[in-house]
Formats: sequence, C-alpha cells, structure tokens
Amino acid sequence: MALWALGMVVLGPSAQAGFIDFNPTGSSSSSPITIGGIDVAPGSALAVNSLPLAVGKTFQLVYQASVSGLINTNGLTIAPPGLMSAYQLTAVASFTEVVTSLNSSGTLATFTLAPTQSPNSFFEMYYNPAVVVNNLAGTGFNAGTLILAGTPATTAASVGLFSLSTDTSGQPIAQAFDQYVANHYPGVATVVGSGSALLLSDVTYFNPAFFLTPVSRLSFNSSLVTPFNQVSPSGQFTSLPGGGAPNVTPDIGTINGSNGKDFQFQADANLAFTPSVPEPASIIQAGLGLLSALGLAALMRR
Repeated sequence: MALWALGMVVLGPSAQAGFIDFNPTGSSSSSPITIGGIDVAPGSALAVNSLPLAVGKTFQLVYQASVSGLINTNGLTIAPPGLMSAYQLTAVASFTEVVTSLNSSGTLATFTLAPTQSPNSFFEMYYNPAVVVNNLAGTGFNAGTLILAGTPATTAASVGLFSLSTDTSGQPIAQAFDQYVANHYPGVATVVGSGSALLLSDVTYFNPAFFLTPVSRLSFNSSLVTPFNQVSPSGQFTSLPGGGAPNVTPDIGTINGSNGKDFQFQADANLAFTPSVPEPASIIQAGLGLLSALGLAALMRR
C-alpha cells in the first residue's frame, strides 16, 4: 500500500491543459469561476516584415484582442457580468515565427515558432476597470493591471498555416480589406485566405487575485483570415511588453498580403491553461514523507 501510494504521488497528474479557478476582476465584485479556458474576441494579428515569403525567413507576429468570455467546464462560452461594459480583459502578444514551407505557387505556407526568439517576444493579459480598448485605433490593449505574462515555449510543438483563395486561373482573389460595418480603409484591398496558428507560452508571472489556480503554461489557438469581417483592422500594434505605447504601424501596401512588407490578419483565438504541478524534488519529498507516515503507523499498530 505504501509503495502504491508513493507511485500515485510521484506520477501525479500530467502537465497538460486543465480546469482552473479564475476571478475575472480579481476582487470581491466578481465570483471565482472554474474554467477550461478563455475565449478571446476577434482581433488583429500582424506578420511584420514577412513579405515576400521564403522558406527559412523569420518575422515577428504581433497580436492584440479583447476577451469576450470564459469557457466553462462544459466547453460553453459564458460572459461574466460587466465584462466589456464595466471592465475589460485583453491579450497582447509578440512571437518570432519562421516559415517552414511554401508551395510553388506561393499560395500555401506553413510556419512555426523560431528556435531563437526576439528579445521582445512575449504574451501578456491585462485587466482594466474601464473599457478603453479601441480595435480600429489599435490602442488600450495593454492598459491597466498586468495579470499574466509569459514567453514563447520554443521546445513545445507549434504549428501554423495560411492558404490563399485563388480564381480559375490560379491567381489570388482580392477583396476590400475592411468589410466590418464600414470600410475604414478605402482604396486598400487584401488577398483572401484562411489559416490557423497553435502556439504555446511558458508562464513567467500570474496575478493570484485573478488566477486562483497557479498556471505554468498557456496554449494560444487562433484562426487567421482575410478580409476583416468581424472586427475593424487595427491601425497600430504594441510589440514590446510592459504596457508601452503602440510602436508598430502596419505596412500592408495597397493590397494586403501582396505589395506591402507586412501581412495583417483577423485573428479569433482562445486560450487554455496548464495548472502548475509541484517540482519533482517536492513530489519525491512528499512521497517519502508519506512512506514515513505509513511506516510509523504500521509500527504503532504492531
């Protein structure tokens, strides 16, 4: 029985995404919720200096969006009272990517996290008691209280792809870049396409008032599409951690994805978290302590 108990302690749960307890405001004004993840609203992603594409080329993918809801233990998205009306939760990120493949026509590309990340690579989440985010301007995403920070997990598997839609002659199809409510980019078109990205980040900081369950890693899973149909394209991005002012203006040319240096996507993401587990030394120590306790109990019975 003692050996079995030690085995259960040493093996423990595997380090994978799971349920965590989360308080949306970090205060008594909201109730903690057990969640399986966070649903992020459609936002903007920008592949800086990614064009023209070539296998082996690296670029910085910057991203920003607001949180739209929490994913409960049944996999359903729920909106806590006051989210995006009385307060906001936001996510900003910057990852160094590398192109891993490109077909002969240049219409299908795959990418992954680069093994060497830029010093400004990061992932952050913020809480703000006021709703100040502006998707069109690209501001307010890193304003408020930092509640989570991380760095890209380059040793973990990551994958991304993007495919262009083509006409009968094999040429990329172009449409108006901004098709959300009103066209704020008159005269700017975009190639039409879709794809996705799955990236992981090691958590370096979490605010325990919000993350009641300690977390060690997050999974960032997002669709990538053009044109923009569900949100306005951001006119600025933040590529530095720590809450600095936006410092990147997209260079997408007159046809996004074709004649500019950058490629801008509508990104619709969700986040999952890996709860922290004790370090191996702590696990073994706990197991030895359990063995000692069981041995002492046996001696006492004897």
